Amino acid sequence: MEQSFRTSDVIYIAAADSAEQDRMLADYVCTGANDQDVIQAAVDLIYQPVCGEIRGRRIILLPGHYFITAFPRRNENGRVAVMMRAGTNSFAHIAILIAGSEHTESTVIHVTKEAYDSVADGESCSVFGCEAANWNHHVFKDLYVTVHDDRKNIICFDGRFMGSMGLRRCKCLCDTRGNYSQVKDPLPVEGFVAFMGTYGSNNMWEEKWEFCQAEGFGQGFAVGNEHLLLHKCAALFGRYGFTFNNYPSMNTIAHPMTLLNCIDEANANFWKFAKNTFKQCINAYNTSFELMPHWFALSGNYAREEHPGDYYGSIDYVINHGYATENDPTIALWERGSGIHFRSVNHIQKTICTTEERLSYAPNPGQEVFDSDLNKKLIYTGCGWVDMLGNPAE
Repeated sequence: MEQSFRTSDVIYIAAADSAEQDRMLADYVCTGANDQDVIQAAVDLIYQPVCGEIRGRRIILLPGHYFITAFPRRNENGRVAVMMRAGTNSFAHIAILIAGSEHTESTVIHVTKEAYDSVADGESCSVFGCEAANWNHHVFKDLYVTVHDDRKNIICFDGRFMGSMGLRRCKCLCDTRGNYSQVKDPLPVEGFVAFMGTYGSNNMWEEKWEFCQAEGFGQGFAVGNEHLLLHKCAALFGRYGFTFNNYPSMNTIAHPMTLLNCIDEANANFWKFAKNTFKQCINAYNTSFELMPHWFALSGNYAREEHPGDYYGSIDYVINHGYATENDPTIALWERGSGIHFRSVNHIQKTICTTEERLSYAPNPGQEVFDSDLNKKLIYTGCGWVDMLGNPAE
């Protein structure tokens, strides 16, 4: 590890294969082995007081390949490669940014086979984690993370204990993932997670996950935050694309969250809503589901609440049977009994339709249509269609 002397709120790190001018610019230069320790040294520098106070700083990982070969640090959830600390300032808030090369996907962090093999069965390890609960704001941008395989409980971006976690243009890939035409059987273990959110409150910080992608994970986006905005996040080729409050411990989830234009493609299940006694409201707009039958056959759960009625909100969406096929009004979104407190709208289902069309639909609880053959408005109760007086439609 080489260090030059500079004064700035930006800490630069170069990879062993970074360009020569980048290595000359950098405050820290990695060797290609144990790079997590070099990144950790830069992180620890943030928490050293400047003029008597800890101040937020930016860490820039310059273009190149960085190699995680161990998870040497530990918090209550398991071992961690790069650990955010709990130190803060007199306001109990500092902001920390860790970013790669903007827009280019040229800052790549590899979780090597050596690191992967060190994870014991049942153990949980995180690439980026936090040592203890705090109110600091953490942002990760333009980082591309690859993991050797999918049979271990490894979390790439672990927001638990962070005061808040923002993500922009981060991508996580499993090296052994399947694709649109080839499934991965057995499926990734559920504890293999690309993005895991905070424990509840984000302490009023801005918290957005934008343009992020997960391919080949047990959970692409394990969301448990409050007041979180997910914008065009995509999950593919995994067990679950999106889960809610599906944490092994500490669930304090009450306030709303919003998803915009998110994408769930070629996963073995639709969304999972774990138990939540706080009745959280979740609203998802213009959502795209791509049900690939050969992937769905491996597990095949439609969207489901572990305890039906625990969640409220709205989901509007389209579903098709894979790429290059029409959006389909006959594919169900919810497992029977789930989604009873959601307003769910399949945009391909007409609001004015014939009896034949209505009976072909996979209806959602509370859905209303005007049946032009019966000349009356109907509502779906979750068990069948009735008219406005409660009489069965057929």
